[in-house]
Amino acid sequence: MQIKNYNYSENTITTSIIDTQNGSFVWLGFAQDTDGNCAFQKLSASNPLQNYFDIDIAVTEIVKATISGQYIYLALSDSSLIGKRYNLANPLSTVLIKDFEIPAGITEAPVDIASDGTYVYFLTPGDLSGTNSKITKFTIAGVYDSTIDLSTITNASSFTIDENDEIQVITYESPVKLVRVYDLATTPQYSTTEITD
Repeated sequence: MQIKNYNYSENTITTSIIDTQNGSFVWLGFAQDTDGNCAFQKLSASNPLQNYFDIDIAVTEIVKATISGQYIYLALSDSSLIGKRYNLANPLSTVLIKDFEIPAGITEAPVDIASDGTYVYFLTPGDLSGTNSKITKFTIAGVYDSTIDLSTITNASSFTIDENDEIQVITYESPVKLVRVYDLATTPQYSTTEITD
């Protein structure tokens, strides 16, 4: 086994994701620089110093990324945007870039993002006093659809969409809770299971 070390001139890496569409790439999101921008770069997976795209995004942090179809979606910490969409092959095309604005009632930055190819979901944690975990739902074109309020859940850390089109949320409290969110196409419901040793 050979281990290689790559050094970057940017700030700390805040997110990374592998992209196998039309090649083998890695996308890296970097912490905010002194100009108030976060760099978002598409790099070669075999030589991460080979840069294909370097995009400056004027947000506080690129929190997470997910790939669905021909797009890469970002969860952001920002005063007006909850997320952003770029085309994998042509991320600089302004026609293909979509902004996801923070909807009413969302007061926290997202901690995770997921997509089922039709919708994009953002998970907010419920960490602030008086808040609870929420999942906001948008079309892939950036149009707000709805918010799923997990009224008894706080401290959410991540989520995923399973093969049954159900969302599975994990909390970081003790004991850890697994929250199953279902009936997404009609009236979303959720159930909670505590995970103990």
